Amino acid sequence: MIPKPAHLGPRYAAQFEDESVARAYHTRPPYPDALFDILEGLMPPGPRTVLDLGCGTGDLAVGFVGRAERIDAVDPSRAMLQVARYRHPSGRLGLHWVESTAEAYRPDRRYSVIVAAESLHWMEWQDVLSWIPRALAPEAALALVSGRELGPLPWSRELSELLPAFSTNREYRPYDLVEELEARSLFCERGRASTAPVACAQPVDDYVESFHTRNGFSRERMAASAAEAFDDALRRLVAPHCPDGWIRSETAATVVWGLPRERTMRGGCT
Repeated sequence: MIPKPAHLGPRYAAQFEDESVARAYHTRPPYPDALFDILEGLMPPGPRTVLDLGCGTGDLAVGFVGRAERIDAVDPSRAMLQVARYRHPSGRLGLHWVESTAEAYRPDRRYSVIVAAESLHWMEWQDVLSWIPRALAPEAALALVSGRELGPLPWSRELSELLPAFSTNREYRPYDLVEELEARSLFCERGRASTAPVACAQPVDDYVESFHTRNGFSRERMAASAAEAFDDALRRLVAPHCPDGWIRSETAATVVWGLPRERTMRGGCT
C-alpha cells in the first residue's frame, strides 16, 4: 500500500481538536443550498438516514434537517461537538452528535448516504473505508464534499505565496483526495457534481479569522507573533479591494460520490 501523504498525518489532523479552531469555525463560508439538493438526490428510496463523518461544528449535518429522518454526526473533537450541541442539542430535529473517531465508529444501522465533507483526508483511509460498505444501504453511496471557499479573488496569487510562509504544516503539498484514494484502490468514483457559484459576502475580520480554522493555522499551534504577522499581511492584501471592510465574492461546493473497494469488488468499478 502506498503510504499516506505525510502532510495529512495525525499530528496535523489533531489541530481540529483545538478550541480556537472550533470557536472560529463559523467564519468559514456556508455550504450552498444546492449542495443538499445534490446529496438528497443520491439517497435511494426508503427511510432517509444520513451519516456525517468528521462533522465538525455541524454545518453540513444541520443542513440535512427536514431532508432526513435521522442524521448521525460523528467527530473526535470535543471542542467541535460542544459548539454543535450548543446550536442544536442531540435528539432534536433528528440530529445525533457522536464523539468518536471515524476509525472506531461502528454504526448499528445502514445509511441512505454517508458524507465526509472536508474531512476524510484526515482519517486513516483503510480503517474507515473497511467498515463503510457494511453501513451503506443498498444503492447508497459515500459522498465526498469539497469547496466552500471564496473565489476567485484578486489577491489569490499573493495569498498562495503567503500561506506556505506561515503554515505550521511544513510538509504540505497540493493533492487530490479522490486521486489519492483511487491510486491505493480504496475508492471507486461513480459520479460528481458541482453547485453553481452563489454570491457570498463576508466581513474582512471573519475572512482573516477563517484561515485560523485551516490546517497549519490553528492559533494554539502558531506563535502569537506569527499569527499576528500573518493577519496583518493578509489584511494588507485585502484592504485595497475592500474599502468598506467587506469581501464580496462567490462560493461553491463539489460532491464526488462512489463506493469503497469492498463494495466495488462485487459490483465492478467502471
